[in-house]
Amino acid sequence: MTAATGLAQRTPLRDAAVERAEPVGDTYLLERLVAALKESVAIDMIALAHIEDDIDTALGERAPAAHMIAPLSLRLRSAAAQLVDLVMQETHNRPQGKVADAVLRACEALAEALPTQGEDGLGHLRRVALAAQDILDQDVIAEDVLDRAALLAGDEA
Repeated sequence: MTAATGLAQRTPLRDAAVERAEPVGDTYLLERLVAALKESVAIDMIALAHIEDDIDTALGERAPAAHMIAPLSLRLRSAAAQLVDLVMQETHNRPQGKVADAVLRACEALAEALPTQGEDGLGHLRRVALAAQDILDQDVIAEDVLDRAALLAGDEA
């Protein structure tokens, strides 16, 4: 029996039960998934909107406070991943030269596990910040992308 034949031979009792089933559980699950997706997109927009400030904080003369390193690392990692994705879109998945080098450095930094404490955390934060800055310096991404992210995140451009 082929799959098409199996689909064509529907069982009336099963079909009646499926048609009578209430989609409450499925609807609830979908609502939760959509809410989580919206939250994830909002977090990503905030990360991209604040990338320049976060890079300045990470690479500034004064190191960020210890309790800020992990949240700042997570936000920069999100923004750097988005930058890589944008560059790949702009170059049709074929970055060349310095752009390819910047993408590779960012991917290497993002592949690192997020350290939980101390100098390792600060070093990781700075590697991700440098990789993100390197991508921004390549001028592959349209200038208005960060402005639109700021608008979507609810910040003033």
